[in-house]
Amino acid sequence: MKTTMTFTTILLVLGFLAAPLCADEKCNFILSDTAKIGAAELRPGEYKLLVEDGKVVLTHLKSGESIEVNGKIETAPEKFKTTEVHASRVGEISQILEIRMGGSKTKIAFD
Repeated sequence: MKTTMTFTTILLVLGFLAAPLCADEKCNFILSDTAKIGAAELRPGEYKLLVEDGKVVLTHLKSGESIEVNGKIETAPEKFKTTEVHASRVGEISQILEIRMGGSKTKIAFD
């Protein structure tokens, strides 16, 4: 059963921690549980998210492995104060639906 969670619940249940500073279309976040973006599976750990030339690249900082994922890059009217990861739980795996990059106006929506 697919359940959409509130922003606060997502942050608490999934253990995403936003880095205090994000600028120039890049930021870091910590993922405490396995999650997916589309078909790509993300292992727990700290990730660097980079938006460059319309591409979204996630790099697992411990292993150095990078993946490129498809996402719709949107610009919000105001800057986001913190990085927010929005997801829904499907079974035991969380499906990331959207990332709002703290310190920027960039929002990335994933299918």
